[in-house]
Amino acid sequence: MTDADTAAGSTPPPAETDSESIRVLLVDDDEDFVALASTLLEAESDRIDTTTETNPQHALEATEFETIDCVVSDFRMPELDGIEFLETIRETYPELPFILFTGKGDEEVAKRAIAADVSDYIVKDGSAEQYAISANRIENLVAQYHTRQQARRQRRLDTLSQQALDTALSEPTRAAIETGICAHLVDTDLYAAAWIVESDPHSEAITARTRAGETALLDELAAVAAREDSVEAQAMATGDHHVASDLAGRDDAWAVAAADNGMAAAIGVPITRAGVPYGVLGVYTTRSDLGDDEVATLRTIADLTAFAIGASERRQGDTSQEVTEVTFDASTTDLPFVRVADAVGCAVEISQTSHRSDGTTRTVYRLADPPADAAETAETVLSADVEQVDGAADTLSIASDEPWWVALTESYGANIAAASADDDGATITVELPPNVTVRAVVDTLTAHAPGIEPVARQQRARRERSLTELEATVAERLTDRQQEVVETAYEAGYYEWPHAVSSEAVADLLGIAQPTFAEHFWAAQRRIVESLFDPDNPE
Repeated sequence: MTDADTAAGSTPPPAETDSESIRVLLVDDDEDFVALASTLLEAESDRIDTTTETNPQHALEATEFETIDCVVSDFRMPELDGIEFLETIRETYPELPFILFTGKGDEEVAKRAIAADVSDYIVKDGSAEQYAISANRIENLVAQYHTRQQARRQRRLDTLSQQALDTALSEPTRAAIETGICAHLVDTDLYAAAWIVESDPHSEAITARTRAGETALLDELAAVAAREDSVEAQAMATGDHHVASDLAGRDDAWAVAAADNGMAAAIGVPITRAGVPYGVLGVYTTRSDLGDDEVATLRTIADLTAFAIGASERRQGDTSQEVTEVTFDASTTDLPFVRVADAVGCAVEISQTSHRSDGTTRTVYRLADPPADAAETAETVLSADVEQVDGAADTLSIASDEPWWVALTESYGANIAAASADDDGATITVELPPNVTVRAVVDTLTAHAPGIEPVARQQRARRERSLTELEATVAERLTDRQQEVVETAYEAGYYEWPHAVSSEAVADLLGIAQPTFAEHFWAAQRRIVESLFDPDNPE
């Protein structure tokens, strides 16, 4: 077995390069038989793709077993018989499906095979039906194997997310947050190395703020990762995550360095909040690829890290707890809520702004004594999807890709405290963190809404929220389903560490699948964290 196989741990997830293909290692010292068996198995199932070996010892040394879904081996082979071959594989891959071919009357062999934890054994009789049965058993065993591996990996990812959340909530400084996140990543058997890097604005070199895992690898990468082809450099350049697989097949300096240290895949994820970059999270694994679920988890962890760093810096740098409140006259602008008020003929105010999971945004308007056709009129005026919230004619939800307020909330961490329009005119009140330049915000609003004018500015203390207000904020941000998931998880003991119950058990209590539970649970965690770390942001 190769070093890359053993470094990743004893139960690697199934490779994801082709989810439809079943990769079978077929081992028999009889060259004619192994060639025939390969042809007949592939003929029985177009999903089966065989690799053949005639020497089990060579198979152990040359095969990357994490790319194999099932092993089919003969028993009677010189030097190393099928059961000895099985026992060697089981030391590193205890759950990999293994089918043993035996001869008729080999009951003693069958008993030994069962004791060695063989997945199945088939009597080799030379008939064509034997290969149809074998193909069917291979497909069933691999399906069960992948299901178990996926469930185990999801549990590891859930645990990793929970640990990252605990670190974000408990650590007081940026350095402690970054160190804790990287340590949690390499403490799993999923990742061999993790670091958080930033770019030197003068030399463009990538420097590590913190790192964990394979330090020899990271030492080498530090010298070459600044090249534009590394995952970290790509993430910095594009502002989006970047995944690289098959590192051994690339000739880039950083990929060569990673592959020489046993790495097979890597990802770089920007750590950014409200337009402020805090660096890039780089993660390396000895496995051949990163699944979509892993990428989503690592992006969530990067977002959570950015939240925590931003909150930590605000706590350290904002001792006055003051905000700057700026009021604008928007009467002559073409902003959507002003246009709706004019068209519908009643007072309109913005009551909520938020981002939705599909990437669009939601703005909720409240109308004072609206006419019956207010929703239809607003939809015509705005050329956008308009819905009544809970069937109420006085509350409208407008979906859009890029509303005017996004530039303020994402770039400056601003809060739209009030925005309303009526017969007397229209005003917007914006709350700004202490470190934001008012002129920059005025320029941004003017660019989005020509005609807008600042009319008032004041400094005031940020009001502390009561527990009741915090509970109300959390409840407002969670959907009914998310609240049900969180409450059930809490009551069942899922929040305890280690978990008192598994995520599958909580999902069963809710009557939903485990992936659905995970989706609702982590979406709720993020919204709860936003309520704690970013209370002035209505998202």
